[in-house]
Amino acid sequence: MREKLTEFRGERTQEEMAGLYGVSQQLWSKWERGACCPSPAMMKQLEVDTGIPMETLFFDAFNNQMELKDEPATKTTA
Repeated sequence: MREKLTEFRGERTQEEMAGLYGVSQQLWSKWERGACCPSPAMMKQLEVDTGIPMETLFFDAFNNQMELKDEPATKTTA
């Protein structure tokens, strides 16, 4: 779960936040649960609005991409 995004929402509902960002409540919920990520442009907007780097807000997305890049294409045994 993306606690920082939930903290940013504060007392506002997911529906209110979704309206502010022009998305559905269901999509906002998915972002908070980590089920999917916003577009890079939306990540940047959330970074600006929250003051929290997008790499922190969406750590799992950035971490998964780095893991994929670091993983060798094939494994061989010695």
